[in-house]
Amino acid sequence: MKEQFNRHSKENSNHRNDISPLHQTNPDHPLNSKWSRRKFLQATGLTVIAVGASGILVACGEEPTATSAPGTTAATTANGQIIPGMNTTATAAGTTQAASASTAAATTAAPTTAAATTAAPTTAAPSPTAAVVGNPLDTAKLFLNDWAADKYSDMYGMLTVGAKSTIAQDAFVNRYNAIKAEATINTVKIEVGKVTPPTGTQTSFPVPFKATYNTSRVGQFSEDNQLNLVIENGTWKVDWTPAAIFKELTNTTYLVRMVPTESDRGNIVTRDNAPLTGPIKQYQVYVVPGQIKDETNLLGVLSTNLAMDPNDIKNLYKDGQPDWRMPIKNLPGTYAADKITAMKAVPGVGVDETSVRGYPQSYSASQVVGYVAAINADELKDMAAKGYTDTDVIGKAGVELWGEETLAGTFGGKLTVIQRDGGTVATMAEKPAGPSANLILNLDMKIQKVAEQALGARNGSIVVMDPSNGAVLALANFPGYDPNVFVNGLTDAQYKVLNDDPRAPFKNRAVNGQLPVGSTFKAITTAAALEKAGVNMDATFNCTGHWTGLGEANAKDCYLKTGHGKITLHEALVQSCDFVYYELGKRLNEIDPNIIPTFAKGFGLGSSTGMLGLYDSAGQVPSPDWKQANLSQPWVPGDGVNLAIGQGYLLASPLQMAVVYSSLAMSGTIPVPRVVDRAESTDAAASKTYPAATKGKLPVSDANIQLIRQALLGVTQESLGTARNYFSGYRVPVAGKTGTAESGVEDPHAWFCCYAPATNPKYVVVVCLENAGFSTETAVPAARKVMDALTF
Repeated sequence: MKEQFNRHSKENSNHRNDISPLHQTNPDHPLNSKWSRRKFLQATGLTVIAVGASGILVACGEEPTATSAPGTTAATTANGQIIPGMNTTATAAGTTQAASASTAAATTAAPTTAAATTAAPTTAAPSPTAAVVGNPLDTAKLFLNDWAADKYSDMYGMLTVGAKSTIAQDAFVNRYNAIKAEATINTVKIEVGKVTPPTGTQTSFPVPFKATYNTSRVGQFSEDNQLNLVIENGTWKVDWTPAAIFKELTNTTYLVRMVPTESDRGNIVTRDNAPLTGPIKQYQVYVVPGQIKDETNLLGVLSTNLAMDPNDIKNLYKDGQPDWRMPIKNLPGTYAADKITAMKAVPGVGVDETSVRGYPQSYSASQVVGYVAAINADELKDMAAKGYTDTDVIGKAGVELWGEETLAGTFGGKLTVIQRDGGTVATMAEKPAGPSANLILNLDMKIQKVAEQALGARNGSIVVMDPSNGAVLALANFPGYDPNVFVNGLTDAQYKVLNDDPRAPFKNRAVNGQLPVGSTFKAITTAAALEKAGVNMDATFNCTGHWTGLGEANAKDCYLKTGHGKITLHEALVQSCDFVYYELGKRLNEIDPNIIPTFAKGFGLGSSTGMLGLYDSAGQVPSPDWKQANLSQPWVPGDGVNLAIGQGYLLASPLQMAVVYSSLAMSGTIPVPRVVDRAESTDAAASKTYPAATKGKLPVSDANIQLIRQALLGVTQESLGTARNYFSGYRVPVAGKTGTAESGVEDPHAWFCCYAPATNPKYVVVVCLENAGFSTETAVPAARKVMDALTF
């Protein structure tokens, strides 16, 4: 069930204006400035005369002062224009509507002179002796083409003197911009109708045209209209009125209003029906300036109960009109009841109880779910064409971001012309909102919580995945964050603390972590050696503990300083002998330095996994070309040796390593990881499944894959296997590989990649603990805790 979630930002709901920024080439458009909507309206000469729960009604001239007396039925602007419908009688605090009785419509209007409120523009008398230059069709086509190209200033130059007397150039330009924004118009296409050219005696001429508007909210619609031209001083001029924009604007006081429609945002749920999003209670505290009786008392009570400075509180409402609801602070639904009661008792203070989108699992799976927050200017540039405005909230991270279109549905609306009092004159176009859907994840909350417990308070991540179909059952990360902090709004300072935390709590380490993978990479090096170096798993090496294959100056030690002695390739993988893999790296590099990089990419490293539900990182696979392009340095034999043991410039995420070991578990088939399983909606058109998918096969023969799998089983079962202490004699056979990766600055990263049962794998578990030391002491026992909770 989808909760009743309004996509509009609650913080901005009392200040919503009607200029919805769109892609514009006109530099006067608000999107191309850093203005707020209110500043833009003021700069264009539009007056905000009332604020409602869903918008602002705008008119002409200066904005009334904050000290206007309540109860006034009309307001007079600085230029003497009377603004009708200004009933400022206050209503009781705590209502969800504006204290004003005026309409909550979001509308646009152009400043005009007081005399032009209802009258059509007067045209200057033509000279009977002036020679006429050009013809009206050419002028009309130029004017209409300029409209389609947003050249509003050029259009103004073609108006009659009479038309110009009713509207200044900047107001003319701003009205076209404002209506384009309010109507969410992306493009206007003009077709001029066929007409017989005028006779030599005609001094006026109507040119029919068809305007086709492509909009974000109501789609495409067309209007048949006409442009009136007259001869003025021997030249055809446009006798303009607002009806040239929309024919329904027959009165200069009429306004354009887009009534937005939208679907309730879908919820996010786990496969075992644990809700990851849902409605939670929130209190919204506000002040109505005209209802204040004792400001000192009001500030004192609010300061005490909100833990805010009185001056900061006053600054939030001091510029508001008497009947405006000025938002002060949003509070969680768990806020102390006695404090809520105390604030409600103060005249001028209102506290609304409302339902907002929240995150019932708090820290658990927070980087997977993500959060929603108010859209910013940069995001709006890309999303305005889809109907978004600066009052909307959008997914900012995690599944909330990845699934924005599915969760939100598509926007609809009703484009109308209204009177100043809000009455509808005409409806020009209408389109219903597209259905939204819930997203059902493959995440299993029981497994997720076990993985989080196994991780504890150590920086790192754990991935649990079904290798047979790519279903991601758990993505545990530490540290994390509580997405509910975004529900009530964060100050810049609070956000900075979180964002600047060196532990990076917002980072989904499992999916976007970029780390060297250490000896877990040796399975890939083994595959490359079997395929390209002419060796088999019985090939023998003599590990002395000190490798000098590139000379003493470049000598490297095995982790077992005393050496493993005579050892086969199978045993080297089981016991993780560095000496053998230094040697294999050297040999493969001598054959072709691109062999190991190519195999790494063939296993899926260095590119996105293509996962469904989250945006993952590609990682980094070094190669001769990569090093030259990125570091301006040549590839040297030591680079190949380092890569063979998962060090050097190699970087990968735990999710990528889960795909590597899933591919081995499934005998070479590379699965696409799927966080999201399906989208469910009451509308069949919005429902969708995300079926299992693959990305091809490993570049390794079936026989060699089986040899590698036998060695990975030996890691947990053979007497010298590096993970034997935790999995020998376990309830199901587990195959895997330990890895301790040098981090370069601190303790090494601990890795363990495994799957079980070894013969018919059902789960892949990857543990990565950052700077945690040796794998066998940290990562392996963490994986055992996860395995203990799984059902086989």
